[in-house]
Amino acid sequence: MIIIPGGSLIESQSIKEPIVREVRKMAEACRFVLGICSGFQILAKETDIGRLSSAPIMREGLGLLDASFKPLICTDRVKATVVGKSFMTDAVGREVAGFHCHTYGKIVLGKEAKPILVSHVQRVNYHTDPQDLISGVANKEGNVVGVSIHALLDQNPLIIQGITKSLGISPEELQGIRATNTKLLKDIKSEVGISTNLRSQGTGVQKVKAPAMLLITATASGSGKTFIVTGVAGALKKRGINIGLMKIGGDIRDSVPALYLIKEPIRSYSSIKIGKSGWKPLTEAVKEAEQHYDFILVEGAMSAFTGLLNDEVERPSSTAEVAVALGAPTIVVVGCEKEGIEGAIVNTLNYVNIMKSLGVNVAGVILNKVHTSYLTEDIRLFMTKAFGNVGVKLLGVVSRVELEGRGTIPEVEIRYEEFGAKAIEAAESSIDLAALTELAMPSTRKPVDYGELAEKFKKLLTTNLETNVSAGGGGENCL
Repeated sequence: MIIIPGGSLIESQSIKEPIVREVRKMAEACRFVLGICSGFQILAKETDIGRLSSAPIMREGLGLLDASFKPLICTDRVKATVVGKSFMTDAVGREVAGFHCHTYGKIVLGKEAKPILVSHVQRVNYHTDPQDLISGVANKEGNVVGVSIHALLDQNPLIIQGITKSLGISPEELQGIRATNTKLLKDIKSEVGISTNLRSQGTGVQKVKAPAMLLITATASGSGKTFIVTGVAGALKKRGINIGLMKIGGDIRDSVPALYLIKEPIRSYSSIKIGKSGWKPLTEAVKEAEQHYDFILVEGAMSAFTGLLNDEVERPSSTAEVAVALGAPTIVVVGCEKEGIEGAIVNTLNYVNIMKSLGVNVAGVILNKVHTSYLTEDIRLFMTKAFGNVGVKLLGVVSRVELEGRGTIPEVEIRYEEFGAKAIEAAESSIDLAALTELAMPSTRKPVDYGELAEKFKKLLTTNLETNVSAGGGGENCL
């Protein structure tokens, strides 16, 4: 049996010919082939990766499964029903559990494909839209299987029993396999990234009861939160810190590049629920995560305030509300490519003042995507002073990073190795990691009246606007 795991293999076209030959050889010899997520796409006929394109962008698979993929975002934790027999299980009608983490999740079946799993999802394409999605397919012979559900092999004894039965593995042999894999996993997790030869200096053993925590948010989507979080996570892992990652909201795709570097899986506590998006309530998720790590990075959703005015959903509904309830030091990532450092500084100072007025513990700022051609030492000192005047530390100035491929966000980012390497390089060269780690503190969770917080936000906006207009006639004196 060969297992092809998830990743970005189909988008990046990084699967090489020797692997292709081996997969085909095993399939033709009626050996078992299992593809998960991107591995499933490799086994399929083709995948349209053009979700953000005006025309389809097709990537060919091996054609071992008569199925194709089209864009459809799903990041739900799910229950799925077994609807067909395969070497994985013959328990038709039984349920299994896992999660989806897909941008191209719509499966179109051909005549030679046999559905074996159907997921019952609640949200697709960022909206609540309950539906059943085909999430597992087998070929006509039954020896090649593709599944879209992650964690099937972690969470479902039913699947393990089915596979070991098909392979003729005894309980004693399975125990030996797991013992061997435990040793291998320890070695794998000591490396940062894949085939980088960058080794963590630590043991990975938790040393403290209350882990340090930082929440990283941004002034807008596209500011580079995911890039910064990935770089910081990888750099701290290199320094031997037992680091974990959580995501506010349900779009766990953002977490994948950092988790890829630090070799941590997505768990049930990896996603903090806000509004209708996400997996577990804040307190429950954080309590579980705190049992496993010495240092936790919490990545925000979109901008800090996005969703704060939405009275139609359950609260908390924004990163700002989570930040107040969490009580952890917060770092703001600021994208500077559209308005330059001047506009970015003005907007960020206003942003920080409002966040602090709401009770967010804003501790630091990272300016990202900066054009540094005229960034002199005097300007750096001025920026440090400007942010210091509002009680926050300028932790770094990161120049714009060019990457090959289609982009630098998980929605279109396709080469985790390059993305991760560039992110670590940027973090180590442009961010004061010592100062950043010193800012981190354990969470001081507290109950929050979210309705009152939302009203305070509205009042801050209207009061500031009235003050600015009366003071300057046109809002010029916004500081």
